[in-house]
Order: sequence, then C-alpha cells, then structure tokens
Amino acid sequence: MSALELKATSTGELDFGKYAGTIKSMLGDALAIVVCDLRGKRLWSISRDARHVYVDALAQINESVPDWTRTGVAIRRCTISDSTTAYMTSICDEDRIVSGGLLVLLNHRQDPSNTLYKRISDGMHNVARLLGSEVRLLQELDAMTAELSRRYEELNLIYNTEDSVKYFDEGQDAIRKLVRNICQYLSAGFSALVMADRATVHSVCHPTNPIADPERLQGVLAQRFHEHMAFRKEVVVHNGGRRYRELLEGVECKLLGCPVFDENNDVVGTLFLANDAAAAPFTSSDRKLLQVMAHKASRIIQANYDALTGMMTRNGFEYHLETGLYVVRYKQLPHSVLNINVDRLHVVNDTSGHHAGDALIKRVASAIRSQLNPDDVVARLGGGEFGVLLVNRSQDDAAEVAERIRADVQRIEFTWEKRRFQVSVSIGLADMEPATESVLSVLNAAEVAVAAAKDLGRDRVQVYQTDNTMLVRRQAQIHWLGKLHSALREDRFTLYCQPIRRAGYDGPAHHAEVLLRLEDGANGVLSPDVFLGSAERYNLMPAIDRWVIRNTLKTLVANLPRRLLNENVWAINLSGQTLSDPNFMQFVLDETRRSGVAPASLCFEVTETAAVANLKEAGQFIDEMRKKGFQFSLDDFGSGLSSFAYLKALPVNYLKIDGAIAREVVSDPVSASMVGAISQVGRDMGLETIAEFVETKEVEAKLSSLGVHYVQGYIVGMPVALRDRLVTLTSRSVMGSQDDTCTSPAIGALSDGAVRLGVQS
Repeated sequence: MSALELKATSTGELDFGKYAGTIKSMLGDALAIVVCDLRGKRLWSISRDARHVYVDALAQINESVPDWTRTGVAIRRCTISDSTTAYMTSICDEDRIVSGGLLVLLNHRQDPSNTLYKRISDGMHNVARLLGSEVRLLQELDAMTAELSRRYEELNLIYNTEDSVKYFDEGQDAIRKLVRNICQYLSAGFSALVMADRATVHSVCHPTNPIADPERLQGVLAQRFHEHMAFRKEVVVHNGGRRYRELLEGVECKLLGCPVFDENNDVVGTLFLANDAAAAPFTSSDRKLLQVMAHKASRIIQANYDALTGMMTRNGFEYHLETGLYVVRYKQLPHSVLNINVDRLHVVNDTSGHHAGDALIKRVASAIRSQLNPDDVVARLGGGEFGVLLVNRSQDDAAEVAERIRADVQRIEFTWEKRRFQVSVSIGLADMEPATESVLSVLNAAEVAVAAAKDLGRDRVQVYQTDNTMLVRRQAQIHWLGKLHSALREDRFTLYCQPIRRAGYDGPAHHAEVLLRLEDGANGVLSPDVFLGSAERYNLMPAIDRWVIRNTLKTLVANLPRRLLNENVWAINLSGQTLSDPNFMQFVLDETRRSGVAPASLCFEVTETAAVANLKEAGQFIDEMRKKGFQFSLDDFGSGLSSFAYLKALPVNYLKIDGAIAREVVSDPVSASMVGAISQVGRDMGLETIAEFVETKEVEAKLSSLGVHYVQGYIVGMPVALRDRLVTLTSRSVMGSQDDTCTSPAIGALSDGAVRLGVQS
C-alpha cells in the first residue's frame, strides 16, 4: 500500500485469542474472563460454556465503570448475584501505566474458603502483566493511526514532490517546486531554501496564511542563521524560547530549519519553515518531515548546482534557455545570453594553487549575481566560465548589464598570500531572437563573441554580429571544434606522405614526411591548413598527434615486409601542445615497443615556433628521446629572427629550411645567402639540412651547391596516401624470402579500414 492509498484505520481489538490457553490454565474454572479498556469497552472475552450468556457485569458493579487507575494491581472482589462473584484488577505495563482492566467471573459457591481466591489472585496478576503490553500496543497503534491521518497531507507532500520534481532536468524550477510544496502541504506561513553561497534564496509565502515581514525574515535566514546552521550542522527548532532570539534579530516567529548536505557531508544549503509566533509549535514529526525534504533538496542541488558558487550547472542552464527560446518565439519578448570568462585564471591557479583560483571564482560569481534581476538565470558552465540568461532585455539593455558586470569585476581587489592579482572578465553577448535556430546556436554565438573579446585584449564586452569578419572566423573555428571531435571519435582522419631524397640524386627516396588529411564527406579530403588552427586553439593537437603516431606505426607494420620495415625514416609532425604533455614520451615508447618499429626509423618534426615557445620542455624532451634512438628535425628553420640562438638548446638531427626561403634561392641572392649560412651552421654542428617546397631542377641544383643535403617538394614527389607509398616500396623490393612477410600476419595487407583506428588519449 503506497502512502497515497493509506487510510487512517483501526482494528478495534487485538488478537488476544493467542493467549486463550494460557489464561484458561491460570484462571481454572472461571465462568468468564473479560478484558476491557479504560472506558469499560470490552476488547476480548471468553466463557466456560456456551449456555452461560455473558451479562454486562460492569453495569452491575456500583452501576458505573470501575476506576481502573485507582484499582491498580490490587484484586477487587464484588458479588454479582447469588451464584456469581466478580474479581477485578487493572492491566498495567512494566512502567505501572494502567491501560485497561481484567474481569473474572466465578461461581462463588465453589469457594467456601480463601484458597480459590488466592489461586485466582495469583493467576489474575500474571494474566494482567501478560496482557498489559498487548493493550498498550493497541493504544499505540490507535495513536499512530490518528497521527497518520493527521499526516496524510504530509505524505502527499513527499510523494507528490517525488513525482513533480525532475532532479536532473529542471534546476531552479525543481527547487521552486519543492519549496512551494513544503509551504502548501504543511500550511506554513513561509518556506525557503538558502543556497551555500548565501546569496541564492528560493522562498515562498503561503497565499492564505502569510507571515509578517517575510523580506526581513529572508534576509536574516540568508545571513546569520545560515552561517550558524552551516557551522553547527544540526536541525534548529525555535518555538519561542530565548536560544535563537539574537540570531532572529527581533523577528517574531516560530522557526524550523534543517541543513542540506552534499555527498561529503558538507552543508550546501539550509531549508526553513516559519510560522507566526502565535501558531502551534513545530513538532518532532515536522522535524522529521523537513529532514526528508532536505534530502530531496540535496539530490536536486548536487544534480543541478555547482558546489563552489551555488549557481546551476550547464544542464540546468540549457533547460532555462529552452524555456527562454520558447518565450522569445511565441511571446515576442527579447532575451539575451552572456558568456562571461575570467581572464588569466590559469595564472592564479599556476602561481598560487587551485584554492586561490576557487576563491577568485567565488568573488567573480558574487559580482555577477549582484547585477542581475531575480528573473535572470545564471550558471557556472565550468572553470572560470559563466552563462547568464537576461530575461526580457533588449540588446542595448543587455549590453549595459554586461558592462556593469565587467566594471564591477574589475574593481575586485584580489590578494592571495601577499600576491596581488588584477581581475577582469571578457564577456560575449548574443541576442535570442525568434529566428534563433536552437539553444546550442545562441550558446555558440556567445562563445564566439567572448573568444573575440579575448583576442581584442580581454576585459571588454563583445556583441555578436553576423557581419563581423572576426566573429565569423571565430565561429568557423568553433564549428571545426565539433567536427574534429567527431573525426577523432569516428576515425575520419587519414594518412598521406611525401618523399624526401638526397639533393641531386635521382634514386629512390628512403625518407618521407607523414601528412594528415581529413575525410569530410561531400567536401572530400581536406588539407590540415583548414582545421589545424581550430585544433590548436582548442587544445586538440595532443589527441591528434597521438592518433597520427599510433596509426602510422600500425600502417607500417601491416604493409611492409620485416626486412623493409626499418630501412626508411618516417617524419611525423609534433605540435607545441604535445611537447608540453608530460605523458607523451611514455605513450611513444609504448607504441613503438608494441609495433616493433625501430626508434631510429621515426623522426619527429617540431616547428621552430613551437620549440622556442616551449624551449625548456622541448629541449628536455628531444634530449631524452634521442638517447632512446629517435631522430628530430627542426621545421621551418630560418623563419624566426633568432633562429641560430636556439640551436644549442635543441639537440636535433636535421634543420628543415623554411620553404619561403628555399624556393627563392635562384632568383633572390639574399635567400641564397641565408640558405648557405644555415647549411654552414648545420655542417659545423653535425646536422643535416632539408629544403622544402622544391619544385624545379634549377632550385634543386642551386640548393645542392649551397650544401643542402635533402630536398622535398613536387620535384621529388607529390603527397600520396601512405598505403600507396608502402605498396610502391614493397613492389620495388625483391620478394620471395621467408622474411618477406608482413610483420603482423594477423593484420595482412592494408584494407580500407586499416588506418581508421581509434584514438587513445
């Protein structure tokens, strides 16, 4: 039976029959044995023979109900008729609390002496003690039934709240429903939930039973009372005593408060009920019920709210955006969305630790909330990123709010361990219009705008406009972010390669650069120039670099005979982000060990720009990997103003001369001089040089005369699929020996799916 079906019922009697045999043996030849309650109502009786009809002996005893309390445990004897005597005693429990009476009718002619009386007295005492607990249980059950009747609406509160509140979808709406249900079903004058940061309060006043001055009460609860309960972590019951008067600051009321805990037993909120000072006191049942509702509030808060700031999370925010978009479309009320990003938060985290970063986030969250209306919706989307839905605000109004938030944050004086930090935010603003395609599109627009604000120098508000070139470019990058995630997940990247050979040599090339392409459906195979900018901006390069390494090794192992596997050098590009990944070295070592490809067959290409930006990490990484047998090439060398100055810190094998210089050596004496200088420095340091973008024999001959060792470009070969390159290498070799088998026979020749292997971070 569920709580909704529960009715207040009482049986009226208990099963005394289970004691019938015991009672008969104790009381011998009694004509009748009767158990009654304090009012004289018969609860149970038994007669010696069916012909003896029980008459209401109680009515004949002083013509009134016996005072069982006065009778106590003594045995009272009364003559009922010439042939019948009544013996009476009270039924008491272990605490001597009287709960009823025991009446035994005997034929007194059987007892000319007191022998029978003594035996009956002993038996009645034993029976009375036996039945005492049973009668009291009956009374307790009746009291419980009455209590359940009184609490029927409260049970409806619990179960209706369970049905109507969706813990994982509705965020603030879920909280509002819970607070409203408590107020309605318990007929409280006021109910409220104060969130952990004390600035978020959801409150409801009873429509027909309001409490006086609810605004003042709410302020008191949100400040001192919340602090007290968060510290003590205990339920507060105030029914008019002196204990909590100081905390209430003169507000006259009866109050019941319960802390709301998270999974770590930290207080994330406080739940309150309040009534007028003249109302009935709060009971233990009220307390237990509020604790049940506090547990429900805890589930809602943990699912939809950020523990640090008390703001809702992205899921709850998107729910409110859906609701807001409906209002914009069908009620034509303007709404706007802000994306607020704390500038240089990583500096605080890196220099002072994440505790300092958390403290700053809380300060910024408070500043944001102080500029919003009660109907506005604010959320922490992650890290130092916040989202705001400004309800019924035009773009101009929204821009004013955003500017006030920016200025308010800028005024924050944030110091941590004697170190002072400058605080600012970049804000992106996007209108929510009837033509807005979806919630994701308006979020995307706000993210594009905040990215542009950061590009323009941070600490500013940027409004999204479809005709803004910068915003269009930034939106394209964000669009590519989603496509790249899908490409990694669905293995839609593919591998190409371009040969590198000795300058002035027409024989086969044993050196090649592995190139990445993206299969993009109707758009065909895309060059990395299209998507790598987005991958770098959104820190996807480490995942992409791992995909390239893993799939290059698998493709080599699957398609080259063992004797050819380590006769070539394969150059693989690494990004600056990957150089900073502390786990990347172990990843490479694990993959090469698993594949069986010799480290010397792999040459990692690092651009000069990336190496210089991560000079210390790059130098250590290159040095450690070279000790294990891997080779390195410094790509785009000569593009920087101080290229030569960094060579001592970067122990590479090859210098790859920037193609913009190499391709001009025939027509531009300055370019020729630069290439000659690079070649000379390379020789002095024991390095070999590679020139890119070589397209004519004349350029190749000139480069060779300048001392360049290798050339790469259309004069050597166009980029081709890595599989095709491996097929060419295999066909050139002399087949037939036992060793001319694939290194991994289980894999065999490369199929269409051989390079489409999952990425593993």
